[in-house]
Amino acid sequence: MRNLAIKMMCMKYKVVEAMKDESGMGVIEIALIILALIAIALLFREKIWDLVTTLMGTISIEAQK
Repeated sequence: MRNLAIKMMCMKYKVVEAMKDESGMGVIEIALIILALIAIALLFREKIWDLVTTLMGTISIEAQK
């Protein structure tokens, strides 16, 4: 559990440092990337939902073994 907490802290630090680095990434580029990801998620929401449901079912079945 402690290892997971340390890894999460390291990941958070890397994300914060990446957000502070302004070389090459502007606000508009980030906004466009976010909008593109949202659009893709909306286009494929049924397939994504089916995939998540299937994975959760598989995890549940495997956990019961």
